This record gives sequence, structure tokens and C-alpha cells, in this order.
Amino acid sequence: MAAIKHKERNFQRYLENHFGITLPSDISLFYDDGVRIGNSEVKRSDIHGDKGYAACDAGFNPTNSFVQNFGHFATKNFIEVDEAKAKEFAVGRGLPKMALGEKGGFVIVKHKGFVVGLGQYDAKEKKIKNLIPEKRRRKIINSI
Repeated sequence: MAAIKHKERNFQRYLENHFGITLPSDISLFYDDGVRIGNSEVKRSDIHGDKGYAACDAGFNPTNSFVQNFGHFATKNFIEVDEAKAKEFAVGRGLPKMALGEKGGFVIVKHKGFVVGLGQYDAKEKKIKNLIPEKRRRKIINSI
């Protein structure tokens, strides 16, 4: 299998096309054993042995830490939910009965502008699957 060139630029294009996210000028994506995000200060320092932090996994799926920090810039493919649904999502449950169109894909779940996390919309079943890792859920629920 051939290596994908310019992974950070391809991921940035994906963010712009799918979520409408344009990163601030002092923040950039770079490749260092994976697509990572940071600024000039973070690129030179180590965070738990890594430079910056992971922006996406090997399949270009955004990480929840990326979405929770930069998802507020999204202008499309996000859903604003009430407090009850935000808390349900924050504890790991999906969101049923969501008619978001005929096409599935990643969606950012927000409550009053606060990014709760990343979900996967299943257009066939009309629901959003929760993609927040269990270890991040406690921090989120305390912020709502």
C-alpha cells in the first residue's frame, strides 16, 4: 500500500470540507509520527513523549481531543442539543431519532456552544453513535 503524501494538508482539507473548520493562524497541523496539532511552541516541546497532540487517527478520523478543542469553529456537520441530550451523550449514550439527512458521517455534538464530543451519524437508523472514549466522559459531564 502506497504512503499518502502531505497527510497534514489532506486532513486540513477534510476539516474545511466536512466541518467548515478553519484553524487559527497560530495553530497548525504537522506530521510527526501521525498528524498532530500544535503551534510553534508545542512543536518544540514534548507532551507525554509526543510533540503536540494527535489530531486524527490513521484513518483520518478526528480525535475527540481535537474536536473538543477546535469543534467550536465548525460551521457545518454539527448539531446543537439541549442539556438533557448533552448529558446523555456525555455519559456515553448515543442520540436516537435524529433526522440529519440521507448521508452518514461524523458530526460534532454541541450544547450552548460547548463541544460535547464527536459522534457518527447513521443515516439508515437515524441516530448518532457516541464516539467519546470512556476516559474523557467524566471531564465532559462535569463541564455541562
